[in-house]
Formats: sequence, structure tokens, C-alpha cells
Amino acid sequence: MTASWYGYPFERRLKELADSKPAVPAATWPMEVKGEKLELTRFRVPIEVSKYRLANGRTASLQEQWLAANPDKPVDYFESDPELDVVQEIQHELLLSLVKDAGLLDYFRDKSNKQVEPIILDESGFVVNGNRRLSCWRSLYFSEPAEYPHFAHIDVVVLPHCDDKEIDRIEANLQIKKDIKAKYSWEARAMMLRNKQKQHGFTDTDLAEMYDMTDSEVKQARSMLEMADAYLKSRGREHQWSDVSGSEEAFKQLHKAARKAMSAPEQALLKNAAFALIDKPGTAGDRLYAAIPKIQEHLPKVKEKLAAVFPVTQPAPDPATQELFGGGPVQENPDVSYALAAEIVKPEHADKVRELVVEVIDTESELRRELNNAGYLLKQVTDAHTRLQAAVSDGLRPDSTTKGVRQQVESIDILLSKIRDWLTSKNA
Repeated sequence: MTASWYGYPFERRLKELADSKPAVPAATWPMEVKGEKLELTRFRVPIEVSKYRLANGRTASLQEQWLAANPDKPVDYFESDPELDVVQEIQHELLLSLVKDAGLLDYFRDKSNKQVEPIILDESGFVVNGNRRLSCWRSLYFSEPAEYPHFAHIDVVVLPHCDDKEIDRIEANLQIKKDIKAKYSWEARAMMLRNKQKQHGFTDTDLAEMYDMTDSEVKQARSMLEMADAYLKSRGREHQWSDVSGSEEAFKQLHKAARKAMSAPEQALLKNAAFALIDKPGTAGDRLYAAIPKIQEHLPKVKEKLAAVFPVTQPAPDPATQELFGGGPVQENPDVSYALAAEIVKPEHADKVRELVVEVIDTESELRRELNNAGYLLKQVTDAHTRLQAAVSDGLRPDSTTKGVRQQVESIDILLSKIRDWLTSKNA
């Protein structure tokens, strides 16, 4: 494609839209704008006219990932000048990747499938609704114009003057509200909510109303995005959002587990232990989503197991770590969990951490199964008898140490007495 295929320059674009719009509408399109129901004029324009809207919820994560792969570009590359053809071309490619994933390219490649709904433009000719469809049609038409002449011109409607906040509301009503849960990748959805909140100061309640969500769903999306961001940073893959696209349920379970009554250091330890499982979900079998809550359930034993292999000392207060995990003021005698969390998140420890965490979960699960078994008492007493028998046959040697043995024997006597009393009561 040439540069002109990514939208006419500003003045030419406005003139084309004005010249193409009929004085007497031949067709209209109903829309709600600023709380009013309007009948907007529907008319046809060349497919080259409009430009993509760069503040597009679907492509927010893809833009961040592109910037991470192109560190020579400024962080505001997609914000500073949306008129630039080079930026529009990149946005076109990002949209095309979504088009292919959604199957739209194959759908419109069938020449019997033509445009049904108009592309919605703002007053400057940027696409508010229909960015993906437009990129798809342009790809087909400019690759094979003789095969797709019906995409040489497209139907559009132009909105009256609206500020960015109103444009976001219109976008929500037009497309996002009806398919945000089904068609938006979870990280793109969460990033869109975060960006709208940052740009316009929307409250959680505002966003929930706009996108047909609950306040708790908005909070959950933000929490999951923050944890995914921390995970990617810890793995040296910052902004590589496609790496977590398939891990929605894992981060959802991690969000729920972290909400349980825990200290900030324990939350840090939980998250970093869970990250090791997210690296290779197959190590937990088909149980990754069930395994993450179990890390929280058995966190004291997970912590004990990890601390035995990765010994750490209580660190000095670390504000950066606290900020990352949302903790409060650092205590004078901080829990070793922070230091342990910082140690186990190192990439070189990931395999060992994963092995230890799975071992604790499996052991505790087996113990629970045994506890639920009617033969548990007999099994445990039999195991104890076997061990005591070994102690007698192999341990009563002249070179065996006696330190602490008497205390253990006395403790065993007390436990045996309790078992005898219980048996007596059962047989009474």
C-alpha cells in the first residue's frame, strides 16, 4: 500500500467528507449521541479517506508490545501525531493481526459478504467504530482490486462534535459493551479500562456502567493486569502481552487468592510462587487453576519448604518491592517473605521453585485424601509401628546418640495413651 491508502491528509479528508455527504440524506443510521437519539446521514466515500483511531481499545496491548520491540521509538509514538502515515501504517498491521485472529479476513474474502453496517467516523474523519473491518477491506481491495471492487467505496456516518470522553462512551455503546467479554483479549480489555481511567478520570463505577460490567469486575481486571505486568517484568519480557493472552484464568485465580486475608509480604510470596507455575502450567497437570488457590491455602508450608532451599535473612525495608506489590508501610521487623519472594522470582530458580510448590500441593492433597479415609488411623499407627520397629532393630547401637530420645519416647507414650483412651471409649 502507498501512504495515501492510510487516510487522506487532514484538509483533504474534511473536504472529501463534506463533498460526499448529500444535502438531502438518501439513507440514515440511528445512533445515540450525548444522550439523544439521532438519525445520522449515511453516505459513501473512497476507502482511502479515513484514518484509524489510535486510541483503540483492541490494540492498546499490541501497541505496547510493538514499542517494546522498537525501543528507538518514543513512548508516545502512537499518541503524539495520529496523522502520520507511518504510524497509521503500523496501526493497520496491528489491526490486521486481530482481523486474522477473528477470522474476518476469511469471511470477507468470500465476495458474497459485503459491508452491512457503516463505518462510524468522528468529525475529523478518524474511525470510532469499524477499525478492524476497514483494515480488512483495505487489505483485500488494495491487494486484488479487480476481485473486490465493492470495497473501493464504503458507507460511513460522521458524528457531530464530541470530546474524547463522549467518543469513549459512544465506542462502548457501539461495540465494546456487547462483545467486550467475548471478543476482546483479557489483557486488551484490562488495558483499555486502565487507559480510559487514566485519560479521562473515569471512576470504577463509570467504567462499569459504560462497559456493562460490575465494579468488582473492573477492579479484578485492573488487578490481573498489574499482576501480569509484574510477571512479565520478572521474566524480562516487559510489554510482551501476547505471552499472557492464554493465562486469563491463571491470573484470575491469582487475583482471588491474593484477596484472602494476608499480609503484603505473603502476597508477594504467593504471587512469585504462582509465577513459577504460570511459566509451565503443564507441570501442574490440568490443575493450574486449582493449584494457584492451593498455594495460598498451604502458604505457611510452601514458605517453609522454599525457605529451607533458599535461605534468606530479613532484609532492610525495600520501598520498590512494596510499591510493586501494593504493600503498606514497611515494618521495623519485616517478614522474611519479602526477601524470599525476591529470591524465588529469579529466573534461574524457576524450575526448583515450581518443583517445591507442586510437591507441597501434592503432599497436602494426599494428606487430605488420607484424612478422609476411614482407615486413616490404622494406616498412621501402622506406619508409626514400622518406624519404631526399625528404630529398635537398627537404632539401638552403641554409637547411636541418646540426646533428645527420652523426650520423644515420653511424647509417644502420651500419644499412645490418648489412642488407648479413645479406643476404650469407642468400645464401651
